[in-house]
Amino acid sequence: MELITMDSKVLETIMKKLNNIEYNFSIAVNEKAKLENRFVDMDEASQMLNISKRTIYKLLKKGDIKAVKYNRKNRFKVTEIERFLESNSH
Repeated sequence: MELITMDSKVLETIMKKLNNIEYNFSIAVNEKAKLENRFVDMDEASQMLNISKRTIYKLLKKGDIKAVKYNRKNRFKVTEIERFLESNSH
């Protein structure tokens, strides 16, 4: 193995950049976790999918998309909407 030497300021700059990358990655992971636990109502789901509410009801009936009932209204997990978009993007 070859020994590499460098100026301490260069090493300090590299370490700061690595710490910044680690920090930003941590934020991104936390934001993703928040989205995974987020639910949206029919209006938001309709906007996210760019389809009508009537079409969403048809998809629910066919079992193509899943929802949970809360206060007698359908709620959709954001991850379920993302899954549906990915599976129908071809």
